Amino acid sequence: MKIHSFNTAEDLIRQTLDILRKTLPTPGNMMLSGGSTPYVIYNRLAAAPCPVHAQRNLFLSDERMQPFNSDKNNAHNLLPMLQALDCHGNFLQVDTALSPAAAAEKYAQALEPMKSIDLGFLGMGNDGHTAGFFTPEQARIQNRLTLHTDRPDGMQGVSVTPAFFQRVEKIILLVTGESKRKILNTLINDPQSIAAGIALSSHPDCELWTDLVLT
Repeated sequence: MKIHSFNTAEDLIRQTLDILRKTLPTPGNMMLSGGSTPYVIYNRLAAAPCPVHAQRNLFLSDERMQPFNSDKNNAHNLLPMLQALDCHGNFLQVDTALSPAAAAEKYAQALEPMKSIDLGFLGMGNDGHTAGFFTPEQARIQNRLTLHTDRPDGMQGVSVTPAFFQRVEKIILLVTGESKRKILNTLINDPQSIAAGIALSSHPDCELWTDLVLT
């Protein structure tokens, strides 16, 4: 995994925005992440929109099984950007009205035709999870494209799997803030002990972007 340490979070945000503005006007498939830093970026993009190609498909790496009008629903939080960029029709959404198992299966069927995703963004929690899987066992799943989980926060979720990550040509892991220093050091020094490290260890082109200087 390549590591890119930015001087400030603002520098990281600006660089991510630059990539989004260069990529969205071209055809292809893009995986988006929920989380505090990505939503800052998406809202900045909404404030200064760029064109989105009609054949640029967008989807989230994971979704909480909460109603769409809930602030806990990732797609709901993405809506300002989708509306500002006039690309809601490009967005593939998890159907949270279904049961988690049915929603995961429907999402897998929708993602199956995407044999190549040119760019994907992920985040990482303080517990070392990424996307919607939290355990080493979930991080080793290779026999399906999606899964549904009972999350540690009491909610249920639907997520792509590490097997699906292999379809993503380039993954950028966005991790910012001093609170993430400990888990970032774990990711670098003992990756096989956390879900994110296990899931990304075999990916051929994954970059960690952070505003922390790591030792």
